[in-house]
Amino acid sequence: MKIAVVCANGKAGKLIVKEAVERGIDVTAIAKGKNESNAPHYIEKDLFDLTKEDLQDFDVVIDAFGAWTEETLRFTALH
Repeated sequence: MKIAVVCANGKAGKLIVKEAVERGIDVTAIAKGKNESNAPHYIEKDLFDLTKEDLQDFDVVIDAFGAWTEETLRFTALH
């Protein structure tokens, strides 16, 4: 089975890639910037620039994209 993990450099993405690699699955990480996961294959591309052609060779595509707002992740600014 060939899987792709989109946003593989993030907190969840790295954990998903790690688990898949440990299970012997053929994993390709997809993220912008350098590969920070332990995936043996890597596609350097921004999430919003992906096309269906980029993903057509995979059996499974996992989207590990996460975003936050002040409402979902509270923080206090230092004054």
